[in-house]
Amino acid sequence: MRIPPQAENTNNNNFLVYFRFAQEFKNLPTLGYTHYQPASLTTVGKRATLWIQDLIMDEADMRHALENLKFRGNKGATGTQASYLQLFDPAVADEKVKQLDKKVAEFAGFSKSFPVTGQTYTRKADTQVVQVL
Repeated sequence: MRIPPQAENTNNNNFLVYFRFAQEFKNLPTLGYTHYQPASLTTVGKRATLWIQDLIMDEADMRHALENLKFRGNKGATGTQASYLQLFDPAVADEKVKQLDKKVAEFAGFSKSFPVTGQTYTRKADTQVVQVL
């Protein structure tokens, strides 16, 4: 058994703990189950590798969700930015408001924000994060 590259390239030491567990018990027989009924023999180590595979996939999904998570932004009460546009000279208002939106998002720890919102950001963003959890 070797450590999968995905486990080596992660900051999560849990993968290594699970991998060591899988190695330690790679020859320990256990009864496999399918649909809650006994099936063929397998090993505890093999079962552990299945758990590791799932965890690696979960971590990839979580990274993807976090990397693509967007901030609502500084859009005002209804998402139009109208009140912010009135603060600046009309000749530069659009650019100033875009800069303000970007700076607020960065201050909140986001690299991206939604280009269009209403009073709230899209709840689709919530479902994408919760789905991974």
